[in-house]
Amino acid sequence: MAKRYYLYSRKRKGKTALWYVRFRSDDGNIGSPICTQQTDRSKAEDWTVGALLKGETLATRKPGAPTFQEWSAPWWIYGQCPYINEKIANGYSISRKYADMRRSYLSNHLIPEFGKYRITQLKPRQFRDFKMRLYNEQKLSPSTINRIIGTARVMFNYAVEMGDLESNPIAPVKELKEIPQERGILAMEELLELFGPDSLEKVWHGDLRHYGANLLAASTGSRLGEVQGLQRQYVFPGYIKIVHGWDDRYGLSAPKWNSARAVPIPRKTAEALAALMAVSRWGEPEPEDIVFWSRDRHTPLSKTAILKQFKQALKRIGIEEPERKKRVLVFHSYRHGFNTLIRGKISDEQLRRVTGHKTLAMSDNYDHAGAEHLGDVLAAQEGLFTL
Repeated sequence: MAKRYYLYSRKRKGKTALWYVRFRSDDGNIGSPICTQQTDRSKAEDWTVGALLKGETLATRKPGAPTFQEWSAPWWIYGQCPYINEKIANGYSISRKYADMRRSYLSNHLIPEFGKYRITQLKPRQFRDFKMRLYNEQKLSPSTINRIIGTARVMFNYAVEMGDLESNPIAPVKELKEIPQERGILAMEELLELFGPDSLEKVWHGDLRHYGANLLAASTGSRLGEVQGLQRQYVFPGYIKIVHGWDDRYGLSAPKWNSARAVPIPRKTAEALAALMAVSRWGEPEPEDIVFWSRDRHTPLSKTAILKQFKQALKRIGIEEPERKKRVLVFHSYRHGFNTLIRGKISDEQLRRVTGHKTLAMSDNYDHAGAEHLGDVLAAQEGLFTL
């Protein structure tokens, strides 16, 4: 008599292999794999025997695999998505912004295309054709298409790990080549006009907040969200600590890549921050006060407001909107420019510590020159931003 089941293990990258079972029905058919959630064979045997005794085999399983729409229902919803819950439990950081972005790709593109299919029916050709339709017919950018495909790739990899699928149907589908538009940088003469003598009044119309926010970004390479999220308690003599990022929808969070760090600030920037914090807008200062406040002490200037004033400041120094667009000058250009101006004056390792870049390749990406100690960085900053 044929055995009612057989067990096998399936390797997992960086994890202990899990044991799976396939049951044989009375008519001889072999069922789909079921994950026992066990890493030990003897315990997997016990689980399997228990399933047989309870009748939880092929005969009592829900007929057919779920459709992609059914299976993906909880995906990328914070607090419901099993993948996110496990990642967070394992110590990884997944932001609500990231989850919402992935959910939008799922809802707007993947479910309309694949929702009616059972997850076991999906084939690589469907995803390859889908990718090319997004490119040729919908004219989406390669980066957007890659994020859509990447969303599905994560989901199906997890399905394989959990035993819902034997293989990932999107695994053979390659990403499109991305050619990102290189952001421009401001010349030293233009920085001098933005932040030199009398610029606070002439360029920034006396607004210390916008002047200080832009100067901080230009002189430290900080990201926009890191500038917004700066609190009074993290401003020290000669340096700041970047502990938070800010998102206008989600509020304070960890900085990108969890890149909390200490960053020296030149004297000019320190003076601007001190002058701003001396304004008693909210009465007695509190450590959690946002430095670049807006409607209340815990809410910073919005991204929209900062970018609007950034563009206005460029116009006041003679960079009109057509030229700004042509040169691709954006707030993030400060970060690129800082990397370019400072690189070579300090070690690459120290530069990465200050900017929060994780790899040398990332620093290379920000180097437009044709590109280990905080004191070294400060000396280089002072030389550039004494202006």
